[in-house]
Amino acid sequence: MKKFTLLLLLITFFCGAQDIKVIRGPYLQNFTPTSGVVRWRTDIAANSQVIYGNSPGQLNKSITDANLLTEHEVEIKNLSPGKKYYYAIISAGTKVGGDETHYFNTVPKAGSTKPVRIWALGDFGNSSKNQAGVRDAMFNATKTHKPDAWIWMGDNAYSNGKEEEYQNHVFRVYQDTFFKNLPVWPSPGNHDYAGKHDPSLPPYFKIFNMPTKGENGGLPSGTESFYSFNYGNVHLISLDSEAMESDSSYLYNENGKQANWLKKDLEANKLPWTIVYWHKPPYSKASHDSDTEIWMYKVRENITPILEKYKVDLVICGHSHSYERNHPMLGHTGKSATYDAAVHKKANEVAPNTYVINKGESQGTIYIVNGSGGQLGGKQKDYPLKSSLYSNVTEGGSMLIDVVNKKLNAQWICADGVVRDMFSIEKK
Repeated sequence: MKKFTLLLLLITFFCGAQDIKVIRGPYLQNFTPTSGVVRWRTDIAANSQVIYGNSPGQLNKSITDANLLTEHEVEIKNLSPGKKYYYAIISAGTKVGGDETHYFNTVPKAGSTKPVRIWALGDFGNSSKNQAGVRDAMFNATKTHKPDAWIWMGDNAYSNGKEEEYQNHVFRVYQDTFFKNLPVWPSPGNHDYAGKHDPSLPPYFKIFNMPTKGENGGLPSGTESFYSFNYGNVHLISLDSEAMESDSSYLYNENGKQANWLKKDLEANKLPWTIVYWHKPPYSKASHDSDTEIWMYKVRENITPILEKYKVDLVICGHSHSYERNHPMLGHTGKSATYDAAVHKKANEVAPNTYVINKGESQGTIYIVNGSGGQLGGKQKDYPLKSSLYSNVTEGGSMLIDVVNKKLNAQWICADGVVRDMFSIEKK
């Protein structure tokens, strides 16, 4: 009996002495003005603890989950709005963080005029030289003023959105630069669905936490497929161009589940700025053709009128591995050749790429393809779009959007660090 007890103690000791490795994360999810989720993965099941505070040397608050897990998910509550906290994660004695680079910012209260900086990235997770260049260019451009929110246009992990593809092409690429201090609000693309349209299948939905209950403003969606949230005075909506919803509809069905929720969400929104993003664009002549692909032209015909009715400011998509931007537009639901600037262009352009919207004026929507964060190139014979103001299929890049009260500034920052497009909108 004594020998058996000693053997049991030795087994327990050596198992406990194993080095726990954090193999994913930490990464930040579903932040609100008063709460947020910190996630990470370990190679061996262990407990979960987050310690946090006002400075790296003063992490005097903690939350612990004693359950032994490899997928760790800790929600922190009772935080102050619009405030910076530093943190570290601990599992079985292994600690990551506790320095100047591990921090999170809670979301400002809805309607706050505190400046908001958003990084928009599309079609990126392929471990290419272009992906690394786009990442580094954004990191260098934001060294002194970090982004507050990170939004994805889909096709996040090539080629099939597999768990190992997210690990190799997404988490390993951005962990040391962005994941540890920048919350991400993603949308899925066709590659994340691996060509299937069932939201219960992709690893995407297990990897990320989305605000399905309206916990950060917006109308509850009841699904992680599509959702909305507020960040200061900006209302953001993430749609899903791939999923077949529970009523057998897709995004492009104007009376489907997603479109009906979108109408109600936009109707309820009272914030001055609205940005909507998803994967397959309504306008493109780069690697995909919005004149011929049903997933694109049906959205143009059925969904853009909804967005324009509620005066959405920006629509940002991916799918085509390019950058394409239009003037503010209204009512252009036909093919590219039917665009008529005298009819569809609604820009009060006071200077090149500088738009002013006076109260009560008809407002157009700017549609952007932002799909060269990793993948790059390809164009149709009749490229570019007739409505295109600027387009580029040879340079990779991503967007940086700054909203300061009644003014929005946007830049397209390329992998070589050059800003090749920029525009601004001011609301009077």
